[in-house]
Amino acid sequence: KATVSVLYWLINMSGERKLGKKAKLPDGWITVAPVLEALDRDLKDLLAQGHDGKRVVEMQWPVHQINWQKSRYIYDMFYIYKKISKQVYEFCIKNKVVDSNLIAKWKKPGYERLCSTYVINPRNYNFGGVSICRVPRHDLGPDHPAVEDKFTGCRGCASGRGGKRNIFGNKYGQYLAAIQLNREERAANGEEVEADSIWATTEDEAKFDTANRDSDDEEGNRRKRRRKLQRPPTESERETAEQNNEQKPAEEAAEEK
Repeated sequence: KATVSVLYWLINMSGERKLGKKAKLPDGWITVAPVLEALDRDLKDLLAQGHDGKRVVEMQWPVHQINWQKSRYIYDMFYIYKKISKQVYEFCIKNKVVDSNLIAKWKKPGYERLCSTYVINPRNYNFGGVSICRVPRHDLGPDHPAVEDKFTGCRGCASGRGGKRNIFGNKYGQYLAAIQLNREERAANGEEVEADSIWATTEDEAKFDTANRDSDDEEGNRRKRRRKLQRPPTESERETAEQNNEQKPAEEAAEEK
């Protein structure tokens, strides 16, 4: 019974529920509806299978993982690729289609790849700690065995270099926004694209992974620039600015001649 109650809580957290008939869908909903509906169907099918040969905690994995993928998809479509409106994004937040608490964490430095808010809650782990999936790979050492959080199946969601891009090691760790937009672009160019699945094949996943890594780097650079503007300039930066200001009158005078 305890396991069942946990699963019901996780399903509610993941937003896997039907939207009420009175919920007015915003313009542009059709852009994200096929992916969200496919994820909901997959979750229902996985939960219906039961725990055949699985540990009890493994029954929670699909809920955490699909919750992550659904939220990441909407986050990327709005913040990274600018392909959906603010109205669509806020509709997803308001109707719990996505996990707003998880998205809020992604906006903070160090939590960009967080798999679930569950793994950073000290009450869920011994000695008031967090999951091992939050430890950067370079801090674990080369001889450390493979990481796998027992509650989410995450293989490492710490930020920084060396971290895993597909944090679950399966299709639920793929970045669906990058996959969808790549297929739309190829279809517009007359190429044949995969139409039977929202996920990428194993062979194709690498290029989508690279595309999303570039987007993450751009977002990280924007955050660095914002922090740089907010802090006072260093001595070397002031000297560089002064030198540039001194050079400008000389360059302008040379142009006039």
